[in-house]
Amino acid sequence: MTGSVENTPVILEVAISGSNSKARNLQVPETVEEHIAEMDACFKAGATIVHTHSNQPNKDVDKAVEFYRNTYKPVREMHPYGIIYATANFAPQLYNKMRAVWPAEVQCGHHEILAREGLANMVLLDTGVVALGGYDDKGVPSDKGFFWYGFWPDDTRFILDVCRRYGPGTSISVFEPGWMKNVVAMAKGGTLPRGSKLNIYFGGEGISSLAPPIPEALELYLKMMEGLDLKWSVGNVGNVSIMDTPLAQMALERGGSFRVGLEDWATGPGNLEQMARAREMINRVGRPVVTGKEAIEYLDIPFPPTRP
Repeated sequence: MTGSVENTPVILEVAISGSNSKARNLQVPETVEEHIAEMDACFKAGATIVHTHSNQPNKDVDKAVEFYRNTYKPVREMHPYGIIYATANFAPQLYNKMRAVWPAEVQCGHHEILAREGLANMVLLDTGVVALGGYDDKGVPSDKGFFWYGFWPDDTRFILDVCRRYGPGTSISVFEPGWMKNVVAMAKGGTLPRGSKLNIYFGGEGISSLAPPIPEALELYLKMMEGLDLKWSVGNVGNVSIMDTPLAQMALERGGSFRVGLEDWATGPGNLEQMARAREMINRVGRPVVTGKEAIEYLDIPFPPTRP
């Protein structure tokens, strides 16, 4: 990190859908048309990055990419410098049954297509395995809502190759300390792509993995990143907003950012309302939110179709 914290831009990412659905929250966008409208509205409201899920995984990558292509193409025309990226092409229920994941060219192949077609200027670079779920009434990890989210070394190599060939930035999840060790190793080895940004996730008592959203947990990650010039945000998985934990304010005071949206705060108010609350918090600290061309330059995303 260079310069003072006060002059360090805030990256305001909005994860508009996640694996959420209208069955849980009526404000979640589900159709292509709803995603286009929501992404447009979020960029107009000052989002730095918009992240989406199709919730239509498919082992046929050409089919899996269609929802994203149909969504991102009009959004790219409306917001030529907007930073957008998709989640992995993964099928939680199938993975649970198989106890295995699809190979890299399937789980990550849509990222290559979206980058090649000039639509997504950021891709997901996740580097580990985590079991996400809850507990039964006796405190035992429960089958309900359980899924394991996993990336093998060949997934990492696949995405690094996409970045070398097409130049998108990367959104890198950090669910547990081992994932951060992977990021630090790549940063020190000079292999972390240009335009990288971390999302460090925490989870409350009802989540059977992830560190709790407490200052001591974030301090561990900050210590691991010490001496590295990394852009980072914090997020909280579950039914509590990151803004209702100590970590959003702490991140702003330490030069980081935080992520909002219906993916993380699944039962919360709509994406625009969450963004408005975030802007109020950021304004009180006095740091600028970076958007558009300036965001691409600040993150140093070399992706030619959107490079200013």
